[in-house]
Amino acid sequence: MNQDDLTCLKYIGIARMKLLNDSGITTIKQLHEIPLEKLAEAKLIGEYYAKLIKNSVAEYYRDKNEKVPVKTRSTKVRRTDKINRDLHKNIKKLNKRLYWVNENLKPLWEKKYLKLYIDFKKRYTKLKVRLSVLDNILDDLPKKDNKHISKKAETLILNLKKVGKKPKKKKYKQTIKEIQSFSRLLRDIIS
Repeated sequence: MNQDDLTCLKYIGIARMKLLNDSGITTIKQLHEIPLEKLAEAKLIGEYYAKLIKNSVAEYYRDKNEKVPVKTRSTKVRRTDKINRDLHKNIKKLNKRLYWVNENLKPLWEKKYLKLYIDFKKRYTKLKVRLSVLDNILDDLPKKDNKHISKKAETLILNLKKVGKKPKKKKYKQTIKEIQSFSRLLRDIIS
């Protein structure tokens, strides 16, 4: 079987092969290299069949014992990708931890903590907005800033884990100060 015959793959018949050919995909190698999202966007393929087709391509290469074409990347690019992934994970963890701290520090009808909770909520909201902006521009940030933000995020996550269930003024003040510091760092880097 030659590389141009896409019908040798599961889930690809003559009709889908014509659709793929119209989209510019004529070989199994091209089908392997195309990202899943782009394949799903092809006319009448959709996300479900795109996943099935990609799995079929992987199975094809396993069965043929052919070497799967690999794009070589420099170590610098790989390190940058790893740092971006780590930072993305830390942002996710931080969002979860912030949610739980928000739940734990709710004053539950105690007036003496209400003012502190309102201040905490303002800082929390600003930080959430800055984290979402950071998540959108993550690929454009320099490596040095990514590392710095990642380290600070890990520190903040660890400190937020220490916040217990009972609200206390000391916990509010310390948490507000840490969130404000991290938020300021993000503001300086983003702007």
